[in-house]
Amino acid sequence: MRSASGEDRRDAGTRCHEPPARRGPLGHHRGVGAGRGASPAVVPQRGPSAGEQDDHALGSAEGALVLPETPLVDPPLGGQLGGPLGLPVALVPPEPVASAHPLLVASAPAASGAAGAAPGAGASPGRDGALDRHARLVCSVLGVPAAVVSLVSRRLQLFPGAVGLPEPWQTTRLADLSRSSCQQVVASGRPLAVRDAREDPDLRDDAVVTELGAVGYLGAPLRGSDGEAIGALAALSPEPRDWTRREVALLADLAAACSAELQLRRALSDAAEVRAAAESARDEATTAQMRAVGERRDAEVARARSQLLLEVSRAVAEAREAEDVAAAVTSRVLRGTQAHLVAVAVHERASGALRYVARESRAPGQVVEVGEPGSADAGPGVTRDPVDVPEGAALCARERRPVFTPDAATAAATASSGAPALEGVEAALHAPLLADGECVGVLTVAWRSARTLLPAERELVTALADAAAQGVQRCLVLRTERDAARTLQRAMLTELPDLADVELAAVYAPAAAGHQVGGDWYDALRHPDGSTLLVIGDVTGHDISAAATMGQVRSALRTLAVATTDTPAQLLTRLDETLAVLGSDVLATVLAIRLDDDGGGRGARRMRWSSAGHLPALLALPGEGVAVLDGHEVDLLLGLAPGSARSDNEVVLPAGATLLLYTDGLVERRDSDLTEGIERLAVALGAAAELPLPELLDAVLGELVGAGGADDVAALAVRTR
Repeated sequence: MRSASGEDRRDAGTRCHEPPARRGPLGHHRGVGAGRGASPAVVPQRGPSAGEQDDHALGSAEGALVLPETPLVDPPLGGQLGGPLGLPVALVPPEPVASAHPLLVASAPAASGAAGAAPGAGASPGRDGALDRHARLVCSVLGVPAAVVSLVSRRLQLFPGAVGLPEPWQTTRLADLSRSSCQQVVASGRPLAVRDAREDPDLRDDAVVTELGAVGYLGAPLRGSDGEAIGALAALSPEPRDWTRREVALLADLAAACSAELQLRRALSDAAEVRAAAESARDEATTAQMRAVGERRDAEVARARSQLLLEVSRAVAEAREAEDVAAAVTSRVLRGTQAHLVAVAVHERASGALRYVARESRAPGQVVEVGEPGSADAGPGVTRDPVDVPEGAALCARERRPVFTPDAATAAATASSGAPALEGVEAALHAPLLADGECVGVLTVAWRSARTLLPAERELVTALADAAAQGVQRCLVLRTERDAARTLQRAMLTELPDLADVELAAVYAPAAAGHQVGGDWYDALRHPDGSTLLVIGDVTGHDISAAATMGQVRSALRTLAVATTDTPAQLLTRLDETLAVLGSDVLATVLAIRLDDDGGGRGARRMRWSSAGHLPALLALPGEGVAVLDGHEVDLLLGLAPGSARSDNEVVLPAGATLLLYTDGLVERRDSDLTEGIERLAVALGAAAELPLPELLDAVLGELVGAGGADDVAALAVRTR
């Protein structure tokens, strides 16, 4: 560089260049810099200068700005001037954009057609248009052909802003960081000015000189938000240059402006990250809340369904008849599923036809009421009149699989002619009641509107059908056992003899619920000696085994009575011992009575009796009321202590006296004791004592039992003539 008075300086601070015959990569004359020896190496074609890149750049490469000419020689920066340039340009493959410096995350997109793009050059992976403008501004203000915005990554030096670099650096925007003048600026945190890198032994062979042709270098640090240097804004000159204090100050100001933009970008990026994190957290919270609501709703639904299954199972367990199971299931399923109609069909006992034996429907908005939880009581709206089932239910029973019809039109299209239809509903699900592989009934759940069946609904109805099936199957087994026991029991009940001296009438009434089959029996026979034997008894238990045991006791007692002339006490003692020898596991109450002529010739009868723990007989005398024949002793039940002593009791019955023998089902009640029951029976007998014996028995049973009791009842009425 010549002095200000030289003929190449046209005015103070204005640098004039004559067009060189041959220029290096940054546009300097080859051979400039005496004492350098060999000329610079041939390098790839340089990129466009600032003026070539943007016709609207601030100023131009020459004559755009008046700068002071005074060299920068004051002591604080003198040591910086002698520092090494250290700008190696070893080319490495470009890193992905994602590895760019964090301050570039919000940079303007590198548009291939934007101002400053090199003619014919493709888009640079690390290019930033806004930072290119800072580089062009440095070229314009300082009058240099090349400038860079350099940022330091972990391994590389990035040039997101660059003007005037030769190819391929103008495109790749990357360089090795191991020997970088930018690294020196970052390390010191101060501007670095180099007049002529070729004069420094440490720099003369660096690629920045031999390949980029950079001779003069001026760099100012770029700072992040925390004040730490992160890169440099650098001006590159192809010729030796004495940088002035003014130029250093201008570059420092430009670096501050560039730093401000980078800091703003980082702030915006951080704010965007905070916003994104907040939005993500809000979205996650919303999602978690929705998930929690869904899980809570699912848990409530699951709990309600479990409660429904539990209630149905409890009600089914207490039912004793298949029809009771159907009624209990119907009301609870209607309430639990919010369906509009629920019905249960079972096979009729006589015909075997499948018919609905319990059904209930819901009016819009109606709340269905059922019995107490755990009871077999049905709701008040359950209808028990048998009704034929539709085609869907019949198909379900035949094929033993669920059948669903989404609407009434589908049901009608698949039904045979004459098949009944469900009234007032559209969609219906029929689930088979399967027990041991056999279909014992069908559960029908229907809705008023057409619908698509959800998997959870199918699973629930199927589970309810399984619970109902177990109850129906158990009741059918019990029914079979009861029928067999009653057949056996009725077969063992004696056909009363027709006697001249006494009138006899008897009744056997099974329990109203039909689930109790007892060992109750009565008997009457004429002994060969002319006496009459009357017996009433009750074997403990309420099943077919009790009925069978009752038959054994009755047969043994009849045999012993005919074969001996024992008194009632002796007869019961002999019976107890005989049963023990036969190994019969029996526990029974028995009242045995023997009637014979008292010898007075007035029609009176002597009555001797013995009780093995049985209830006392009642005696109604004409005009005298009713007496309880509790005797003096009540001996032990049969089977408790065979061989134990037993006693006889005796009373004379006048002609016209009425004697009533009975079992506990006639007087036993849960809300009162036996004494109160016997007193009620005595009152009823006194009121009906003048009636014929069959009518008397009907009146007494109607008064004490009504439509049916909780236990079987056997009664034997005797009237002396």
